[in-house]
Amino acid sequence: MLNNTELESVKTIVNVIPFSIEKNDAQNIVSNYSKQYSVQVQKLIYYPYYWILFEFTVKTLFGKSRKTKASCLVDLINNHAATTDKFELYEAEVLKNSVLEHDYSPEEAVKTARTYLTHSSIHNTKVLFAPDSKIKKESLVYKPFWIVKCTNRDRHSFKVIVDAVTGKFQLL
Repeated sequence: MLNNTELESVKTIVNVIPFSIEKNDAQNIVSNYSKQYSVQVQKLIYYPYYWILFEFTVKTLFGKSRKTKASCLVDLINNHAATTDKFELYEAEVLKNSVLEHDYSPEEAVKTARTYLTHSSIHNTKVLFAPDSKIKKESLVYKPFWIVKCTNRDRHSFKVIVDAVTGKFQLL
C-alpha cells in the first residue's frame, strides 16, 4: 500500500493538448479580475476528452455528394460535444493524481459526437438528409487547466479554473 507522499509522486503517460498559459500567466489573468483578493495557483489538472476526426459525405438536393471533415471533442465527464480547430498532441508524463477520471466510455463519446455533428451539419448546411460518417482518427486526450484560489482579507475565498490552452476562466 502506498502512503500519501508516494501516491503524489506516481506518474502516468497521457496525450495532452499543448498549453500556452503557464502558472504565472494563469495567476496574472485571475489577478487582473480580482483586485481585492490574493491569488494563488493551487495545481494543474488534466481534464479528459475524447477526440474524433470524422469524414462526412453529404448528399445535396441535386444528388451530388460532397465530402468534408470535422473534428470533435467530447467532454468525458459531462458528455458534451463541440467542434474543434486542428490541434497538436504530445505525450506527457504527469502526476496520476492530477488526471481526472472520466465517466463516459469512448463508445458513448463517439455516439455523442456523431449525434452532435449530424445535427450541426443538417442545421448549418441546410441539407435534408443526415450525412454518412466515417471515423478517420480518434484518441483519448487531456486538456490542462489551472486551479486558482482567491482569498480576501476576511478569509472569504473562491476558486477559479483557467484553461491552460486558451486562458479563458470560470468560477468553480
